[in-house]
Amino acid sequence: MSILSELDFVSALNDDTKLSIQILYRDFLSARQLKPRLGQKQMIAGVANILSRIGDEGKAPCGFIEAGTGTGKTLAYLIGALPVALEREMPLVISTATVSLQTQLIEKDIPDLIDATGLSVNWALAKGRRRYLCPIRLESALDAVNEESGLYPDELALVLDSDERMLVDGLSRAWIEGSWAGDMDQVPDQLTDTVRAALTTDHRRCQGRQCRSFQICPYFTARESWLDADLLVVNHDLLMSDLKLGGGVILPPLEKTILIIDEAHQLSRVAANQFTDHVRIAQSLGAIKTIERVLTTVRSVLPESHRIRNEVERVPGSLDLLARQLADWGRQTLEQMQGYPESEFAFQNGGSRYRLRLNDQMSLPEREGEAAVQIINRLQKILDWLKGISVQGGDEISETDAEGLAEQLGLAMGRLESIPLVADRMSRPCIEQGDARWVRVGQDVRYATQDDPTDLEFWVSPMSPAAALKEAIWGRIGACVLTSATLAHQQTFDVQASSLGLMDFSSLIVDGAFDYARQGRLVIPQQSGDPRDELAHPQRVNDYLESRVDSGLGILVLFTSWRLLMRVQELMSEQLREVVLVQGQLTLSSLLDTHETQRRDGYTSILFGLQSMAEGLDLPGDLANEVVITRLPFQPPDDPREATQAEYLKIHGRDPFREMSIPAATIRLRQAVGRLIRSETDTGQVTVLDRRLVDTSWGRSLMSQLPSFRLEM
Repeated sequence: MSILSELDFVSALNDDTKLSIQILYRDFLSARQLKPRLGQKQMIAGVANILSRIGDEGKAPCGFIEAGTGTGKTLAYLIGALPVALEREMPLVISTATVSLQTQLIEKDIPDLIDATGLSVNWALAKGRRRYLCPIRLESALDAVNEESGLYPDELALVLDSDERMLVDGLSRAWIEGSWAGDMDQVPDQLTDTVRAALTTDHRRCQGRQCRSFQICPYFTARESWLDADLLVVNHDLLMSDLKLGGGVILPPLEKTILIIDEAHQLSRVAANQFTDHVRIAQSLGAIKTIERVLTTVRSVLPESHRIRNEVERVPGSLDLLARQLADWGRQTLEQMQGYPESEFAFQNGGSRYRLRLNDQMSLPEREGEAAVQIINRLQKILDWLKGISVQGGDEISETDAEGLAEQLGLAMGRLESIPLVADRMSRPCIEQGDARWVRVGQDVRYATQDDPTDLEFWVSPMSPAAALKEAIWGRIGACVLTSATLAHQQTFDVQASSLGLMDFSSLIVDGAFDYARQGRLVIPQQSGDPRDELAHPQRVNDYLESRVDSGLGILVLFTSWRLLMRVQELMSEQLREVVLVQGQLTLSSLLDTHETQRRDGYTSILFGLQSMAEGLDLPGDLANEVVITRLPFQPPDDPREATQAEYLKIHGRDPFREMSIPAATIRLRQAVGRLIRSETDTGQVTVLDRRLVDTSWGRSLMSQLPSFRLEM
């Protein structure tokens, strides 16, 4: 066995690096008594080829690699990249979208590679602050448990019920005794959102090196290990958070990093979420009150001649004017929306949402006085002073009080910092840059009053993160490989590259390792139809599932919306209901455990899930003998980003259905279909209940990009 032939064309790699890759792969296969896979060898060479261009003049080397199911892509990019990273002394950062893949890497793939080959490499898992205990927050939570006056009376996070109080008390003892290191993911009990929020912090409130608990902080202790790591595993959210902060703030400097982005088909969505900003009127008014309380406390201890006194004196008046301006903005917006037809709103979760058209405006009322950005700059000076006191001490206020006030002020400022950007985008047409903008009211806007705008939220998001990513990462990164089992559309990566702002890239498509024509079928049954008939289609789905009750199979049924899922639930017979497990009824792990038990005992077991279960879910063997697609996975038409992008394309004479909807649905459908065949011994069928797949030209085009299953109609 040799992959040197695969590497021969990678001329820029020196012979020692080529040999290191060869030996690493050979030793792993030998230790695990495995045979080499053609696709895996091709991907190893593809990764090495991209990285061989590090240091070339021009832009940093970036490339897409689509690796079909069964390739063994995680091992391929580890073997292809680690020798290059070690030789060049550049940290290798691997970013994933799902917890399941991250868990696979840190619990199986990386330890397995090191154990099999004896490779000397330091590696670590990097996580955000929210996944570690904040010792200062623990103290505040204990105050709440002991019914002492809380440091953060305006935070719901510290309203704990009796069970939560017991959990906080137990975690405190474990922390003090040293039996728990403060990793929130290692807490054996199920944590409620309330407890997690009460015990963790974020970058706005974190005092960093100025905190009195810095030396024992679990987050910063973990970060120390990241500095020495040759290999760092992160998720897309943390990667994007670091980029939003400027890059190289949490993670290693971009220019010195080799980045592998796995599950890269999800990067655009995660990036768009990270670069989204919003202003909630109620939250902003609450933040202003918190700031006023902090400033009152500070003013009471400052002598008249103190250097920070001027800032403390000037801010309250400006804050009062800002609060009035925000309230007026809310009332004015509600008045503007009162006359809009109901069809313009999306109603969900007890509230309503209105998407602004590209030429719409909902302007922040003009007022005299300082702008929000000037107010925030003044507050930053006060915050810096409080942080300095918390570390160095001072005559005016104790270190502990300064630390508590700084945390409250930092949190409140964080809730105001988006006002300048959001107000600017809302106050002018966005025809050129195409920002998606929407307003959400926490109650049905038809029943809201102009006197109560406080539950109003203004949201601004790039319809595509391309421009933000182009500036933040491409051209700065040392090298980058973007990979997934589903990246290409019509055998090219142009759609993905455009959505990510990546203009200069190489590409490789590696076929999967499975014989799909032998192992699986694509079935369009008699019960299939056009899902746009919202009365008939739920009945058709139910009729088909009723026919599978006694099949003795493991079946995964994927829905595009809760609405369709719940409608089918309403129609189910008792016999069908007994074998169905629905996403959300239990935790995912408990749901899968129950499913596995039912299958092991030979019973039919049917899983109902949404798109999140179509990705990263591994159901090998008899756990998934059949995957049912109830409807082709197009995004709902009311998604504000996609609706704005569609409007933008139409204005510019382009076809959003062909350019956006079809490529996105193709990726989602390929991900869903990929749940069926997970090994060389798996067999089964994909059942599609949406006849548009075979009855329309675009459906047949979409079908041509699926694995080559035998078609049965």
